[in-house]
Amino acid sequence: MIDIENLGIVFGSGKSQITAVRNVSLTVAEGESYGIVGESGSGKSTVLRAMVGIYSHWTGTIRIAGEPLKTKRSVSSRKHMQMVFQDPYGSLHPRRTIDDTLSEPLIIHGLKNREDRVLKILKEVGLGPEFRFRYPHQLSGGQRQRVAIARALILEPRVILLDEPTSALDVSVQAEILNLLSALRKTHGLTYIMVSHDLAVVGHLCSRIAVMNRGEVVEEMSEEQMRSGNVRHDYTRQLWTASQGYDRAALETFKEFA
Repeated sequence: MIDIENLGIVFGSGKSQITAVRNVSLTVAEGESYGIVGESGSGKSTVLRAMVGIYSHWTGTIRIAGEPLKTKRSVSSRKHMQMVFQDPYGSLHPRRTIDDTLSEPLIIHGLKNREDRVLKILKEVGLGPEFRFRYPHQLSGGQRQRVAIARALILEPRVILLDEPTSALDVSVQAEILNLLSALRKTHGLTYIMVSHDLAVVGHLCSRIAVMNRGEVVEEMSEEQMRSGNVRHDYTRQLWTASQGYDRAALETFKEFA
């Protein structure tokens, strides 16, 4: 479903030039949930933003279902790949009702039966019809993220890109959202790429995981390798150790990877 070859993204020019993503290649099968992990600034979210069309100055090749994406995306191509952002507070317009938010993509793409579609998708994400005419400030963080997921799903895409969708939520709510995402993937046959700095969160949802550091993929591992710590690259091992909790002795052995 997803095939990325030698993806590169550079910001700035001259002495201020920064290579955010360098020669990233990965493949994701249809219906698979694929994770990308790494510390802040590793380039993982930048990959998603290039895929969805927020960044258009990328180099390399991105194919979705065998079709190469162009840097300038058509409206129809955007329909089949949607994104859920990290911050449920910032990704919803504060002065628009939930009905407005969910209806807008239907209007853009000329889809009919809007009321039925809105009510159906609200039910699927665990929100009843009573939420339809509420505003974002009247919802909890978890409810807002459910609306963001509903907005991504309402166009019936094939691919969903998840940019740390639970990091702004309480731990108990995180589990609810992850279980919802897992159920929706199975129900709709969706393909996911999920970005996170939290190995436990990615391991809950993803069967394969790419580890990024300074814009490059340094290792790809299975869910079992992630859980057991059976990894090859020193950076991955350090990231795994950090995910196990605070350890003063281990912290003193950490190093920065160039």
